Amino acid sequence: MKNYFYFIVGLIAVFSAITHTIDGFATEIPALNNSNLEHMTQSVFAFNYHIVAADHLGIGIALIIIAFLKNRVIVRSAVWVIIAITFARVVISIITVFASLNVSGNVGTFWIPAIANIICIILLLLGTRLKDKTREYQSENNTK
Repeated sequence: MKNYFYFIVGLIAVFSAITHTIDGFATEIPALNNSNLEHMTQSVFAFNYHIVAADHLGIGIALIIIAFLKNRVIVRSAVWVIIAITFARVVISIITVFASLNVSGNVGTFWIPAIANIICIILLLLGTRLKDKTREYQSENNTK
């Protein structure tokens, strides 16, 4: 394994996909189906819920694979794309928190994804720095 940080974030993303799916089928989708929303609105919410689960699963699997790759250029490019996607998730979570506060005065559990995604971004950034430090250390030792 080349990078434990990427592997850990990959496992977190896969775990998140699994828990998101379980929670969706157990609580969210039944509540949505029993709501007074129009059928099309229910379908859009359900679709978005499934997209988030698929997004978590895809990124998790990609990071687990990336953790074993040796090509630094491809790995760093892919990780920066994943960091950008995860940052977008943080922004959306923060917007949802403030919208919930404004509408109902209660944020519920919307803050949990924001914190989890911030932790994942930090771990991914540490993973990119770890590679840079390792490369610098190796080049310093090779020149001496």
